[in-house]
Amino acid sequence: MNVPSLRSLALLAGSVLSFGLGATSAQAKTLNVVVLGDSYASGVGAPGATGTCMRSPQAWGPVYAQAMRDRGFTVNFNSVACGGAVVGDLDKQIAAVTPETDLVLLTIGGNDVGFIQIVLQCFVPGISDPARCKSQIASAVKNVPGVQTKVMSRIDTLLAKLRPGAKFGVLSYPYLANTSGFVLKGFLNQYEAGTPTRALGDLGDKIITDTAATVNAKAGYQLANYIPTKDLFVGHEPDQNPSKGNPNGWINEDTNAGGLFGLYHPNAAGYQALAQAILRAGGPQGDFGVSR
Repeated sequence: MNVPSLRSLALLAGSVLSFGLGATSAQAKTLNVVVLGDSYASGVGAPGATGTCMRSPQAWGPVYAQAMRDRGFTVNFNSVACGGAVVGDLDKQIAAVTPETDLVLLTIGGNDVGFIQIVLQCFVPGISDPARCKSQIASAVKNVPGVQTKVMSRIDTLLAKLRPGAKFGVLSYPYLANTSGFVLKGFLNQYEAGTPTRALGDLGDKIITDTAATVNAKAGYQLANYIPTKDLFVGHEPDQNPSKGNPNGWINEDTNAGGLFGLYHPNAAGYQALAQAILRAGGPQGDFGVSR
């Protein structure tokens, strides 16, 4: 169900390649990149995800780094992202940031609001339940402000380690449900889970943009960068119909990639799209203006 069509892969590969060929003035420039965060940053769901943290060479971080090398940059890349990470784990991960770091990229917060439980209670046949799904989404919405508070405290620690002029970027999470609406049916009840699930994703994006605005206002320049991703996944989101799925999906809808742990994480094409989002947000050369 989750295998993207050859046409989709070809179009996306061509798009990423075009980004890589678009800049020619980066020769001799160096970009030092550190990736922090959770499973969406480590590459869970992509081929080759191994180790305790399930890091994959096909995660968006390595794909972005290679695209920048193709543009003529010398890229020093380090990922300390880890599957299952919560905001509190940034305390240890930030140790990887040094005075030489130019750009920090991350996804974080999904596990703090119960990402795995939302997947299990809303989307997995045989496990999901309308009442539990509704309760889990309500709990996630309630917990979002607390996540923002925790993130802000870690950002202060991160900024203390970044060199003057360095930047960081936070990627949004793709939607977990398509636009057609998804009704989760139980034995005696049902719940329209698609709309509130997507609304939760929008709320997460608002938290990122609000946090970035606060950081940038204090810094006086665009130090924090919100990296939108959802528009690139239009038509490639999961289709929760268990007999159908999305043949052009870029999110794993079954256990083919990493078992239950890989469910509702991007596949290889999805991570290519996330790398494209970074390149797009990074400006004409894709480096956010921080290479040296």
